[in-house]
Amino acid sequence: MRMRVFWFLMVAAALYTFAALPGVAFAGDRDWHVTEKSPNDAPLKDNQLMYNAGGLDGQVAVIGIPSMRTYRHIRVGVDLHEPVFSAPSNAGNKNLKPDGKYLYVNDKGANTIGVINLQLGTLERLISIPFPFGIHHISLGRNGKYLYATGELSGRMAKVEIATGKVEIIDWGPAPSAPDYLDVSKAGPEYVFAGNYYHSTVGVFSTNPFKLIKEIPVGKNPHGVDVEPQNRYVLVSDKLSATMSIIDIAKLKVKKVIPTGAGPLHTVMDNAGKFAYESCFVADSVVKIDLDKLQVVDEFPIHYRIGHIAISADDKYVFALNKFSTGLFSPTGIRWPVNHEMLDVDPKSPTYGKTLKIIPVDGEPHNAKVIFANKIKQWDMGQAVDLVKGPSSEIRPHHHKGAKVTFIPRDTGRPGIVEKNGVKEIHVKAFSYGYVPRHIRVNKGDKVRIIVTNIDKAAGITKNPDVIMGFTIYGPYSLRTNLTAPRGISVMTEFVADYAGEYEIYCQHFCGPLHLEMRATFFVDGPEGPADLATGDYKEAYRQKDLVETPGLVETPML
Repeated sequence: MRMRVFWFLMVAAALYTFAALPGVAFAGDRDWHVTEKSPNDAPLKDNQLMYNAGGLDGQVAVIGIPSMRTYRHIRVGVDLHEPVFSAPSNAGNKNLKPDGKYLYVNDKGANTIGVINLQLGTLERLISIPFPFGIHHISLGRNGKYLYATGELSGRMAKVEIATGKVEIIDWGPAPSAPDYLDVSKAGPEYVFAGNYYHSTVGVFSTNPFKLIKEIPVGKNPHGVDVEPQNRYVLVSDKLSATMSIIDIAKLKVKKVIPTGAGPLHTVMDNAGKFAYESCFVADSVVKIDLDKLQVVDEFPIHYRIGHIAISADDKYVFALNKFSTGLFSPTGIRWPVNHEMLDVDPKSPTYGKTLKIIPVDGEPHNAKVIFANKIKQWDMGQAVDLVKGPSSEIRPHHHKGAKVTFIPRDTGRPGIVEKNGVKEIHVKAFSYGYVPRHIRVNKGDKVRIIVTNIDKAAGITKNPDVIMGFTIYGPYSLRTNLTAPRGISVMTEFVADYAGEYEIYCQHFCGPLHLEMRATFFVDGPEGPADLATGDYKEAYRQKDLVETPGLVETPML
């Protein structure tokens, strides 16, 4: 009897352990996001890249598709809303048909448009919009040379010439007026269609001359306004009407109004213009619309409160950019992550309609666009030498002030210091594991130009012959240097040496087993004489005024 009880308990324990294993669930007892055949592998290379405007974190996140791994962040500004790829025309769906050269992203907080060089992965230009404006959204013009923008905070519209940064602004009255989202027609007369949140209309603008030619009444408080690839319709998400108004472009009037879901916000569509996918904030869902039948044909649950929406370049996945992640992730303090959710929308897939992955993201995810990864040039093995033909500046946010960082063709000059037109020009060669020259000496008040070139060809036991070198002067010069030096090109920074003292230079990128020994020294001599560890503006540097401009720095007493 005791043996039977023993074996019964052993079997029960085994069944319990089996049921508790990750990915093992009995029928009817599966979690909503667990699927049997989802793409769970982690490829070393993703075939697509998502560029997401991170809202309040002021950064563009680069995320691999389908792995959903965050590759990196590109700092731009304050509050980023809409990324748009550069392209020879605005043909295609919301991803357009990008040429892989640039990404434009508008900053509602700073009232600017950032221009990101996709091949370098750096912020290259900022186009400032005249005040008052309050730029909410941008869209690419038909020839790829102009961006059109809505001034949500001013009731205005803008036409921006990308090459020159020239801006033409027109009013859209009467007040209150809140131009919101917009898109540009794909064929025929070039129209800009923009929703006006307070007017509950869609404005139709000609582009040359740039003016309002018609307002089309739609549902209450329209949000998303999107032109489908075949240029038949403008799809308008009527936020407070729970409907989609479908505007016939040829007739410039509403063709049909269809119920979609509670709180519709934004729409993407596949490349063929066969299906559209609309986010419904209140309904926690994505609805699928057949654009030939003009009716909803499917609905997918979302977790939770979807705002913006994106689609993969191959039409296989739709991404819900969600505002809330209640209960999904571990706590990280009073500010919590939100999420991106990947839906399988490939009708041939065994996991069609399922959520495949959810990842936490920082900031507030606004719109995102996806590009095939092969549009971005491989930088390994020094191939960047073929890319940077002339100076390409990198712009850094304000707290990295006081420096001008530029990528330039490979510097072939001898290492050392030369004076050019009143500037101390310092040529530095970086290698495993050191710098030449090892000691750099300038005077306080000097204008300094540092050009760093990675001359490394191997990195010992790291098995990586394509190591990135770093160059940072610690302390008050750290924000003005912090240079990344890949093989094949050089990186340059310019600033005024305004803190006397002796400051260590170190490599902030891991470059091999002796990485920590890669050091040099930057001396700034003051009026009192040569700088050393006892002579310099250390008390002033201690206040960190270049890092923080508001109270909050705790000055700990020296022991």
